[in-house]
Amino acid sequence: MAASPGGAAMELCCTVVSDIAELEAMQGDWEALLDRSDCNEPTLSPLWILAWWRVFGGTDGRCLRALRITREGRLVGLLPLVARRVWHRGVPFRRLEALPSGEDEEDEIVSEYIGIVTERGEEDAVAEATARALAGGLLGAWDEVVLPAMDGSKRAPFALADALGRRDLRVTLTERGRSPYVALPPSFEAYLAALPSSRRYLVRRSMRDLESFGHGELVLSVARTPDELVSARATLISLHSARWQRDDRSGVFSSQKFTAFHDAVMPALLERGALELSVLRAGGEPVAALYNLVWNDKVYFYQSGRRADLPPKLRPGIAAHALAIRMAIASGRREYDFLGGDVRYKLDMALASRPIVEIRAARRTLREALRDHAERAAREWARLRGRPCTKQRPVEAFAEEEP
Repeated sequence: MAASPGGAAMELCCTVVSDIAELEAMQGDWEALLDRSDCNEPTLSPLWILAWWRVFGGTDGRCLRALRITREGRLVGLLPLVARRVWHRGVPFRRLEALPSGEDEEDEIVSEYIGIVTERGEEDAVAEATARALAGGLLGAWDEVVLPAMDGSKRAPFALADALGRRDLRVTLTERGRSPYVALPPSFEAYLAALPSSRRYLVRRSMRDLESFGHGELVLSVARTPDELVSARATLISLHSARWQRDDRSGVFSSQKFTAFHDAVMPALLERGALELSVLRAGGEPVAALYNLVWNDKVYFYQSGRRADLPPKLRPGIAAHALAIRMAIASGRREYDFLGGDVRYKLDMALASRPIVEIRAARRTLREALRDHAERAAREWARLRGRPCTKQRPVEAFAEEEP
């Protein structure tokens, strides 16, 4: 643990946590900070991040570098980071990246709304202290800092980008996608009424067609006990895998690391009352499954599966989401978030969307100049070949399957 030499001047003190046991010992203060922030997200919680570290930490040369910011001993900011070496088109980079992110594509957990946790009202002061700690080398030598999948509707990413930009760094803040969501109204009928007529018809027709297919029996049941979790999890994986095997793909649960992470986190979420793993049955047979999280009175859609052998006109995914939204409204939740992915069914069912942004800060070095030159050359070569150079994550990772 090291102290920031300039921390006292700002009345903030920055220290680096590089031992996972020390980070685990902070869970109480960490949870309390989340409650005092406007970014109380499951993916920023000790439950999610520590489970991620137990699967991915220490692999691929990862070393823990969490920045802890306190004011007179009170935790007011936390930026969980890892340090590792990466390669940009053959150029080695010492990277600091947000925890949990940076998995290999086939293992990707796709954690969204990650980055820095800041006490409400301390965003600018914490951003300034963080930028000074990073630029001053408190977290060790680095070439780039990458903070992906931050909530672009909040103040913290912009405050941090501004603070980093005041140093001799090359800083970009880029929108990487949007998360469609529904701010839940008082009733399901009010939700339907807020949809444009064509999308309202799609939702109602999807529910009616599936109910008819099930001879009037359409039930969405949620796992409430460990035994029910085991059964619902098996149904989810079976439906998800069958759906992707139809397209000669394996689905996300074929990754041992992805599965190991969720084997650990699902029971912990269930025990906390933060798991909504549900199975939709029509006529008694499972036709779809939803893996949702419930956190801070908000429902997050994380993953899904559906039967792949149903008649083409049936849309079990849309019907399952509609029933889950109705259940969320009945439970007094404030929002149903489809998370990232501008796919058709999410946009059809959502009423709004928020940006997902990435901050990248790089030191002005020969490595960065070489990387920039290589990226420009690659983009130009792709343009000349008529193939825009864009990075695509695996479709399964975003739960983007067509319902």
